Amino acid sequence: MLQTLEMERYGYPDVHRLVVDAYAAQHPGPGIDRRDRQSVFVHLASIHQVLEQGRTSAEAGDLLKRLTQGRPEFPLLQRLNAGALDLRHAWEAVDFGDYERRVREWAGAVWASYEPSHDVIRRATEAAYAGGSGSSGI
Repeated sequence: MLQTLEMERYGYPDVHRLVVDAYAAQHPGPGIDRRDRQSVFVHLASIHQVLEQGRTSAEAGDLLKRLTQGRPEFPLLQRLNAGALDLRHAWEAVDFGDYERRVREWAGAVWASYEPSHDVIRRATEAAYAGGSGSSGI
């Protein structure tokens, strides 16, 4: 629903990656399957890189490739709650600037909800940018 609204109103903006990241991390699944754990991990790593490190969505995408090289095992991440905001926050935007701000707020709320897991994500992203695959930091 939000993706349709986004496409109709704004085309395919760069902030779309944060929409995907926020939604995927906010709906993690049970974490039993390795793919579930990887998905949450890489989406949160992307949020972290864009919001806290000031990287572009493209740069965050490159990092995700590094993090998944060699198919490492990803931990089941801990979170405090589902997040204070959800996609409805972005849905209520009145224009593109407001939409972008609201998506960033939503992604920030999702990131904050995983506060117990921030250190493991930060270590893995730092290792990946330092030239490793990221698997040594996971």
